[in-house]
Amino acid sequence: MATTTHAPVRKVTAGALSGAIVTLVIWMLNTYVPTFNKRPIPAEITGTLTTIVSFMISYAVPPGRDETVIEDEQGRTLSASAE
Repeated sequence: MATTTHAPVRKVTAGALSGAIVTLVIWMLNTYVPTFNKRPIPAEITGTLTTIVSFMISYAVPPGRDETVIEDEQGRTLSASAE
């Protein structure tokens, strides 16, 4: 039987980490690469790239073997770990 959990599923973790990595890479480019020092990547582009990469990574990462979803009495879908 599956039990509910509040731990983030693997897809969510991968998406969040990829977003943070994209943000750090763009910051490093803007800070340390001379080309980008003169003309940095705008915040609007950074946000767009972060969103797109996070979505692509989250979509591509499969759920873990013990990850599932269940529906509770109120009809809500909840994350659960399979046992």
